[in-house]
Amino acid sequence: MPPQLALILTLILIFLLVRIEHERAKLSGSSVWIIAAWMLHSASRGLGYYLNIQTTIETGSPPDRYFLLFLAALCIFIIIKRHPPIKSFLTNNWTFSFIFLYMLISIIWANSPGITFRRWGRELIVILMSFLLLTENSPISVIFSAIKRFIYAAFPLSILLIKYFPSYGRQYGRWTGEVTWVGIAGQKNGLAMLCVFSLIFLLWSLWRDIKLWHRLQSRLPFLIDLIMTVIAIYLMIGPQRTLTYSATSFLALITGLIFMITLSLAIKKDIKLTRKLVIIGIAIIIVGTIMPFSGNIPIKKLPNLLNRSETLTDRTEIWNILLPYAKKKIILGHGYGGFWTTTLREEIASHAHNGYLETVLNLGLVGLLLFSIFLIKTISMLATAIYENRFEYIPFLSIIFMYLVHNIAEATLGDFQSSIGAIIVLASFLVANKSIIENNKYNI
Repeated sequence: MPPQLALILTLILIFLLVRIEHERAKLSGSSVWIIAAWMLHSASRGLGYYLNIQTTIETGSPPDRYFLLFLAALCIFIIIKRHPPIKSFLTNNWTFSFIFLYMLISIIWANSPGITFRRWGRELIVILMSFLLLTENSPISVIFSAIKRFIYAAFPLSILLIKYFPSYGRQYGRWTGEVTWVGIAGQKNGLAMLCVFSLIFLLWSLWRDIKLWHRLQSRLPFLIDLIMTVIAIYLMIGPQRTLTYSATSFLALITGLIFMITLSLAIKKDIKLTRKLVIIGIAIIIVGTIMPFSGNIPIKKLPNLLNRSETLTDRTEIWNILLPYAKKKIILGHGYGGFWTTTLREEIASHAHNGYLETVLNLGLVGLLLFSIFLIKTISMLATAIYENRFEYIPFLSIIFMYLVHNIAEATLGDFQSSIGAIIVLASFLVANKSIIENNKYNI
């Protein structure tokens, strides 16, 4: 099939899928579309890449900048019309507010203040999307529907790029020439993590539909979710056809499934796990932080079980190179987004391959502490809400633990620009402001 025809058919398929989801959700307004488009952009390499525009860390990508400004303008326009209690939204989610303010303050000592301020500006859209979501009549329905639409677009586009536009959808090892699938993501592990994150929500949706099987008005959405689950697994195992194709993402998936099942069983038996969940979250953060600084792996045989070397595919070597930079500014870091330059990435790696070390490099131990407090506080709030019969928060709580595990060998911690980090922020605003939402105290 010619690539151009495949592109047209894929776009038609995506249109039909999101239309079916739109009819199922029965949500009016543009908010759900705006949030879904933002998630899709966050998970991809950006418009500049597909337009073949040469960009660097220092210059950024003009098309992506304009696209995000357009989304931000739409959000501001809608939010102004709704007159939400913005101060209350931020106060209730004070842990996030502190992080956001600290990112801005880090401009003072940043190596490149211009880059830091520009990246901080991109974080503003996370707040705008959160406000937009909170001012909906049914915000939990909106975020679930937005995630569905995001998945329905991301997977077909990834298969299209892998099969018909390999220069965009595949990458090849520099020395071995081994092919890896990246789809719409920036690299192999990015696509794999997108798949395992989506699997959590797809499996939750399937389970929910099975429980309400006789009350479903249409079973077509169930069939679509089932197909998307198969596609997610297909993309996750990659061209090597193995579950450990991306070992980090596979461990994150196992983590998410364990927590989702455990929480469901605990609720059924009326067992409260809030304190234990907080302790587990703190333990994962401590282990993830200590590993790059000590160079030791807690479970020695784990890499071998996952068909990986004891250096975690040379990650320990990257950590050793980066440690002197981290220790040089261990307290405050090099400023938000201010450590990596184009030269450093060419000489060392694309990132630190450990989110905790990445955060220390950019924001120091202070920044890591603030992010840890935010995540632990969100875990506590979500767990409390779940035991108040808000079971829809279970997949969000599960992905936080996936996120913590994933950042042991990858680097998505330290900002909220990744799709998973962004969804965690949305969930944190939802649960922190649930009383305002339930009482509907704002003007829509």
